[in-house]
Parts: sequence; structure tokens; C-alpha cells
Amino acid sequence: MKKIFTLFAVAAMAMGVQAQTTEKALFENGSAYGNGATLETAHCKVVLGNDRTTKNYDVKLASVKAYCAELFGQQVMVENSETGEMEEKTRVVYVVGNQNPKDGELDGDKSTGSGYKPESANLPQSGTYYMITPKADGHMTAFIVLNASKNFYVAKASDGTCLPISALTLKADGDEPTVTQFNEDYTVDEKVTGTVEFDVVANETYYVFCTGSKLSFGGYVYTFEGGEEPVTGLQTDPALPLVFDSWDVNFLIPKTNVEAGAKIVFSCEPVEVAGWEWGPQVLPKSNADWSNLGDALIPDANGKATFVITEDFATVINSNGGLRVQGMGVKVNSVEYVGGTPPAPEGEKVSIIDKFTGTWNSNETAVHNADGSVTFNSVAWGGLSAWLAENDTPVDWSSYVKLVFVYAEPTTVNTQGFVQTTSEDHKWWGNAGITTLECPFEGKDLSQVNQVALQASDVATIVITDIYLVKNAEGIEERVSIMNNVNAPVYNLAGVRVGKDYKGIVIQNGRKYIQK
Repeated sequence: MKKIFTLFAVAAMAMGVQAQTTEKALFENGSAYGNGATLETAHCKVVLGNDRTTKNYDVKLASVKAYCAELFGQQVMVENSETGEMEEKTRVVYVVGNQNPKDGELDGDKSTGSGYKPESANLPQSGTYYMITPKADGHMTAFIVLNASKNFYVAKASDGTCLPISALTLKADGDEPTVTQFNEDYTVDEKVTGTVEFDVVANETYYVFCTGSKLSFGGYVYTFEGGEEPVTGLQTDPALPLVFDSWDVNFLIPKTNVEAGAKIVFSCEPVEVAGWEWGPQVLPKSNADWSNLGDALIPDANGKATFVITEDFATVINSNGGLRVQGMGVKVNSVEYVGGTPPAPEGEKVSIIDKFTGTWNSNETAVHNADGSVTFNSVAWGGLSAWLAENDTPVDWSSYVKLVFVYAEPTTVNTQGFVQTTSEDHKWWGNAGITTLECPFEGKDLSQVNQVALQASDVATIVITDIYLVKNAEGIEERVSIMNNVNAPVYNLAGVRVGKDYKGIVIQNGRKYIQK
């Protein structure tokens, strides 16, 4: 099975009007990497060549200075030669193979054939080489150790031609990088520990190697521009991959700066578990109390299980030291953080909190406070309610997109939004620990609403600071809180009463908003 390498860091940077995304992948100290092992980020991968059948690539540590330390440095334990004690040092973890690259197949453990020549375009088939395949046009920076007088090539798989010297930038490590020139035959006069840079084209595979020697390779930084979401690989505790063949298995993603609108994507593969009939599943949980953050995730055909982060989930994750994950019938190979576009400003918000004056049970109370909030003392599955139908005539909510309950503090019990129409009841579930319960109306007929309520799963005191409807999700940045009457008269700025077909800035209950 191919080894999936750990992804360490990614940053999104502004670059003119385009979004520049940088992905970084590094080797792990102490791990084993054999033929075909894959070093992969969301938009690029490196596959190790067919070096030997019975021996892995060697994993080594390189002492580096400021330039390479910033790009590829990791904190690893190194023995002090004087004291014999283990100390934490900054090193680059790199791999180096055992056979020179040749254009023939392996004969036992040895590569056969000839070394690459630009005029022959004879790509290596065995020995030490690295195959880089990007999913988007971009720029590759790789850590390498290149010996003197060895011909270095970056060759395209599509036709075997190598990139010209003018397309390669070689930089020696130091406090500042030193650009080193290739000779006409693609050699250097002195050994170089540093980086090589070159531009790449989407979906082309590039062979990176040197002839007559084994090229050392220490990870890559891949940069591309435009249109893609920033992605970062996440560290986990314990480290991945991890097989879930029991619900007792779990891991923590200790990331605490997640944002609403982003995603966490699990790269998975199914695992057979005796007695398990429901296929591979991944279940995100609160790290505080292990309550489920939504339903279990089912990987798609590509093995990706995507967890969408809402505002409430972001609050839970950030305040509790990260995200706890369980699963069943699945192996999780890696986890990525996909930064999304922040939610667009919501449109017109119409507060209806003042209408919640009733309760479903006589032993429940609803107290309207001076600051406009409501304190709801609930019994199990009781309800704080608002009866909206006047003279048995339902109200029309078809122009609204969602209903939102806002709590003063994270709830200690589960809550549920409830809207009753003349034809059916609609319900929206909220786990304990949230501060906002959103009830989206998409796909629901809310043209005849009789009643709206908030339920609690157990005895609790919940302070609700607002309950509002959202009319649209475009063009309105001003929050409009109409506390008294959603059916109150509407006036334009000249003080003339207008109807629902009037478009522009209007005043209702003493507050301004835009009516479209």
C-alpha cells in the first residue's frame, strides 16, 4: 500500500488581484518510504521512483541555515556529539535512494539500461527519481542535495524532453540563498544543498533526477494562482494514517483557528469490519464533550469525506482545542483544511422575538426582559411559542429564507426549531453547546404558517437574545430589527405610506431597511 505523507503547512497570500495558494509537503523523520510512495497535497503529488524491490529509500537529516530552515525545517531530536544527550534541532528530513536512475527495468535489486540523455529523451524506469504531477499551473520549489559533476534534469513525461537550463533556478542554502548557475551540460561544479525551482503545467508529469548518482529530495513547496481555495494539511494526534475498526479509536485535530465557511476534508479508504453493514463513516465530535457535530460523513467515490464548518461548529472547535474524530469501517489517510469564502452578509433581518409570549406547558415560563431578550424556563420537549395566525388566517413566510434563534450563552441541552404550517410541521435540530440555531427554509412551503416555537430536550433555562427571519441573502448589510410588528405600516423617506411593491429605503416601526 502506498504511503501517504504528512502535510505540514499552507498559506494563502494576496498576489495582485489573484489568490496565490502555497502547499507544502515534507517527509517524516523515522518513517519508511519505498517504491511508489506518494508525497501529496491537494493540488500536487510526488511519487518516488522504482528504486529497489527489497530496500526503502534512506531517510536522513540535513543541517540547514536560515533559507532552507524556513521553507523545509522541522524540529527533530538529534544526539549531541559532545554530551550524548538528545536535543531538539532544526533539520530537513530528506530521502535518498540506492540505485542510479536508468531507462531499463529492475533486475532483482539493480536498475538496468542507460542513463538519461536529452537527445534520446529516454526517461528513467528504475533507480532513484521523483515524478511530480501538478493539478494546476504553478511553480515548484523542491529541496535537493545535488552532487558536483552530476547531470541534473527535469524532464516531461509527455515527450521525454528536459526543461532548458534557463527554466531552472538552483539556490544554495545559507543565511540568504545563493543562486548557483548550471553548466551547459546541466552539472554544477560544487555540491549544492538547497532548492531547485521551475514552473509546471497542470496534469503534466515531471521526472526529477540526476544521472550517475542518487538525487536527495526533501519535500516541496508548490505555488499556483487564481480560483482555487487555500488548502492546508493538518497534523493530528495520533498521527495518520489510522484504521477505524472499533468506535474506541479516535484522533484529535488540534486546530483552533477555523472559520465559518471552511471545510475539513478526510481522505479515506474503506476497511472491512465484521458485523459492520453501513460502509465507511467518519464522525466529527466536539473535543469538549464528544457530542456529535452533525451526522456521520460518508466518503464519496474519491474517498473524500467533507465536514462543512458552520459558525456554531467554528465556535465549538476553536473554544475546545480542536476537533475530535471517530469512525468505523474506514482508514483515514490524511486530513486537509479547505478555507472557504466567508458567508456573505445576510439580507434583511426581521426580529419576531416579541411575539414569543406563550408556552406549551403550564409549568413553563417566558419572561421578556428589559433588554429585549426572553428567558425561557423549559421542561423536556416543552415549547416557547408564538401563534402567528390572526383570525385563523396563516401568515405568508414564503419570502423569507431562514429563521434564526440566538442564545446568550451556549446551550446546555439540545434545542429544536419548530414551524407549523396548515399542512405539516417543520423541525430543525441543534446540538447542545451552540449559540445560534439556524432553520433554513430551502425546499419547504412556508406560505401558510400558523405557529413557530423553540423546544428544549430537557429542563433548562435558556436566554434568547433574538429570534429573527432573514428575507434575502444579497445586498443588505444593515441589520434590521423590527421588534414590534411585522405587519406594521411601511413608509418611504418622504413619510408617504407605501405598499409591498415599493422598492427602495423604507421605514417600519421607526427603523430603516431596503425593500426590494
